[in-house]
Amino acid sequence: MQSKQIFDLLTREYSIILATTENDFKIVKALRTVVLSAKYSMSPQVLESKGYFFNQDDQQSFIYLLRHNSTDKYIGTVRVFFINKHTPVQEMPMQKDGNVKGIATLTQELPICEISRLALSNELPENKDFSSLELHTYLSLALMTAARINFFLYHYSNIFAIMERSLQRILKRQHVYFDSIGDAVDYNGMRFPFVIQQKNFLIAGKKTEETMGQLTKYYLKDLCKNPDSFWKFIDNNPYLERSDIQLDRICKLFKEYGDDVDMSLLLGLEKDTAPTPTV
Repeated sequence: MQSKQIFDLLTREYSIILATTENDFKIVKALRTVVLSAKYSMSPQVLESKGYFFNQDDQQSFIYLLRHNSTDKYIGTVRVFFINKHTPVQEMPMQKDGNVKGIATLTQELPICEISRLALSNELPENKDFSSLELHTYLSLALMTAARINFFLYHYSNIFAIMERSLQRILKRQHVYFDSIGDAVDYNGMRFPFVIQQKNFLIAGKKTEETMGQLTKYYLKDLCKNPDSFWKFIDNNPYLERSDIQLDRICKLFKEYGDDVDMSLLLGLEKDTAPTPTV
């Protein structure tokens, strides 16, 4: 019952949305301004000068928003900063800003990405089924699910993140196993650098039929219903090509096999025995 409640929370009450328009990016900046200023105990002016609200890195990123549907209020955002052979910035934020060293061997096979700028409002609408702490946990999970969906769409060799242990534990319960790649760094508070390699993401994809897996399928299928704004975003991004993106293949699988399509097929990272198409 709890799993269904969480799924309903994150698909009916809230929605994960890819930021594609100028208005979307204004919302991202406004959210970061409020959340990060309080989180880091710094003035908006100082954080603005450091490029925390919007900078060049955002131009080579997928940025997702989390919206409360009934109020049309945006309450969270997360960034998937990517590096491929076309991008002008070839170091991840954790390297150039977070001073994480000794990971060069993990950054050679492109594309790679780093999950960063996760910002979740502390002023969340009340929910009759979940406490404020539970709500915060599940909405954080939704933002990390956005990053996971992005991996299905664009096959990175490695996904990096600097995060608190508590977030790592939430992901671990969903069979998403990030590996520690160093000691804690002072990145506006002590946090730990992690990576999940493609082979481990494949394992997670096979095991995850819980909330995160259900959400991934839901939002990928939803994207297939109306992909125009997504493709416009890809076409307008100078560092991405349609051939980089897996959406057409994923949509074909949903059309061919229905909701029961296997997660490993959606990932498309190895050959699997195809399920019997639904009639």
